Amino acid sequence: MESMTIKDLFDRRNIYFIVPEYQRAYAWGEKQFSQFIEDLNDRSTIYYYLGHFLFEQYENRFYIIDGQQRMTTCLILFSVIANALRHRQEEWIEQEDADEINKLIEDIQERYLYDMKHSRERLSPVSYDNNFFVDAIIEYKEDILSEELTSKSQKAMLKARMFFEKESSKASIQQMLNWVYRIENASITIFIVKDKLQATQIFAYQNDRGKRLTNLEILKAYFMLQIFNLGNHEYDIVYMEKAFEEIYRNIVLVIVEEDNALNYYWRAVGPKGYLSENVISEVKEWLKMFPQNEQTEQIKNFVKGLSKAFGLIKQIEQDDSFYTMNLKYMNNMAFAYPVLIKAKLLNVKDKTFARLIKLLENLTFRFLIRGGRADIKYRLQGELQGANDSEGFGKLIDSVKWKLNNDGWWRYWSDTEMFNHIKSNWFYGNRVDNYLLWRYEQYLCNDNYPTSKVSYTDVISKESIEHIAPQTQDNPLENCYGIYDNKENPNEGIVSGGWMNSIGNLVLMAGRQNSSLGNRPFAEKLQVYGKDNLLNQQKEIIEFVADKEHPVWDKSSIERRFNKIINAAKEIWDLNNI
Repeated sequence: MESMTIKDLFDRRNIYFIVPEYQRAYAWGEKQFSQFIEDLNDRSTIYYYLGHFLFEQYENRFYIIDGQQRMTTCLILFSVIANALRHRQEEWIEQEDADEINKLIEDIQERYLYDMKHSRERLSPVSYDNNFFVDAIIEYKEDILSEELTSKSQKAMLKARMFFEKESSKASIQQMLNWVYRIENASITIFIVKDKLQATQIFAYQNDRGKRLTNLEILKAYFMLQIFNLGNHEYDIVYMEKAFEEIYRNIVLVIVEEDNALNYYWRAVGPKGYLSENVISEVKEWLKMFPQNEQTEQIKNFVKGLSKAFGLIKQIEQDDSFYTMNLKYMNNMAFAYPVLIKAKLLNVKDKTFARLIKLLENLTFRFLIRGGRADIKYRLQGELQGANDSEGFGKLIDSVKWKLNNDGWWRYWSDTEMFNHIKSNWFYGNRVDNYLLWRYEQYLCNDNYPTSKVSYTDVISKESIEHIAPQTQDNPLENCYGIYDNKENPNEGIVSGGWMNSIGNLVLMAGRQNSSLGNRPFAEKLQVYGKDNLLNQQKEIIEFVADKEHPVWDKSSIERRFNKIINAAKEIWDLNNI
């Protein structure tokens, strides 16, 4: 182990730093950026320690096994400072040290960013981020748009650049020079190895002892160390590197956090399934169940399946088919992913997989609309464990369909329970009230009501559900609403009859629509519903009014619409359609 500074490290001019494909891409966020700047501004400590770096060396190439987040961040900040100094030249060009600042700008470019003599970058990130890194950091192009970036790591690097640009704009020239000086002279320790197995061992020991890593990183280090201890087979380490190269390629392309994806995979293949509580300890115990001569193969099979799981998650996130999109809209994919992952690992037929998507959409809706303490995952756990081949998932679908309405243990999510909750006054404010009305909107899309001109994302952007008969109305009868509180026959009143928050009185309001409709007279609302042409369920409101010439929105109108939506829901979530 050697102690030096960042400047000493980069003064070795004929070496280049490379992030291996099997290491995670750039992932720092604003919390780390803020801490980084805070550390640089902290003058209470004379010596700034930037941490430990582990490299695997091949000739003049230093592969970064540990420390690439810090190194990449340093180079991004250097690049931002050099660009800021160029653009603020009028602030320092007349100073005595102007020549030194000019030299510093050139030195940052040559020492830390790009070796002009040998025409190559000093740091190369993972290959899929390399062109972006050249454009945004080394060449500092201005026209970089976040929406055009293809990975989370590229977006993270752009966020770093933007964060440091903002900090630099507030800093004086001297403060920026102090940042450069402090980073260049920060103390670091480095360990350089030339043996892949040694690098693996050091990384595993170093990162499984108290450092704040993701579970995926901890498990990766543990697996590599196990392989090292089980036989020193370099080709097995290479196999792991290739598997994690593919995993990390997918990680930067998906929204799901890597540890969540790991949990979904383990619930799909592990003995505890949905009941898993600690993936790391459970995987370690699972591996001990096998003889030592089989453990390496089990590890390789595990990461091969994990790689497939990440691939499936990417596929699902990019799938815009009808039922897959609706399943994702409910934002409860932790329930669905273990089933879908296990099905894919067992190579179920496409037709069966499509049925699974429909079943999971149906089950998720039933589970969320009911709420309560009963957990459907405990029931599904038994079904999932019994599906151990491609045919088993067809049986799983049929079994769950039957049990929902015939098995007392599943009664919480039966048709009866589902419709009781839809009909209940408690429906308004339920997590999936927007979703039910969205499915009703889809139900209406036919020859009479073409596809709506608004997306579900737009619908939920402002949690927009409109009460047709407003919740507060000083003069309901004058404004063409029915009786709110009927003393003689309470059920005929909108409020006294419990119709105010019923599904019949609720309509989706797109985020772009004017939310001030609120307490307007019904006739004014009706004009907006008819003209806006965004949502079919608004356009059809007039159909539920008894007198079209003198429209009034009363209890009878609400009840007529209520019955239509209930009948639509019976068709939408009919288990016989799966």
